[in-house]
Amino acid sequence: MTIKQIETLESYFKTENEHWNGFVFEMLGEVLEQGLFDTPEQPLNIFSNAIDYFLNNAESPLKAVKLFTDELKKLDGKQKLFLFEWVHKYLMNTEFEGKDLIEIAQLLQRHKTRLRNEQKPSQPMVKDIRESLKGIIQKEFEKLPETLQKLEPMQRLNIICKLAPFILPKVESVDSERGEYSTPSYFDFD
Repeated sequence: MTIKQIETLESYFKTENEHWNGFVFEMLGEVLEQGLFDTPEQPLNIFSNAIDYFLNNAESPLKAVKLFTDELKKLDGKQKLFLFEWVHKYLMNTEFEGKDLIEIAQLLQRHKTRLRNEQKPSQPMVKDIRESLKGIIQKEFEKLPETLQKLEPMQRLNIICKLAPFILPKVESVDSERGEYSTPSYFDFD
């Protein structure tokens, strides 16, 4: 990051409004931590613009939210959700002199809920889960010899003993008089 970029970022949270400064600085920390955006300035700029849209269009909540959502068109779902959450959080935790932004906050909440639902993966079907598990098990079986070589002898023996019933045929119990594979007869009387 260049000195110019750092100065630009600092300009977002070095204003006369301490509430704004603290909020934007916290948001910047999240931006840097999550790494969702190409540049950290991008979400700060959109956030700043959004608050301006809402303050300048408080009497027309639909228009205000439309201006905000238009600015988000080139972003992916996670980026949009991030900005909706932060803008909504700011509106809910800030008092605006002479401006009622409750309707805008309600609209943002609905957008936020929709975006969250879009981010949730759809529930896989049992068949899909079974196929996924088969693929995972197949890959692990292919790596099994290599994995076993890395283990201590006792660990290796333990795993082989646990896998044996799935590979070797089940051995019948041996009777000293009847032999290994004989089945008991109901007519044998001793």
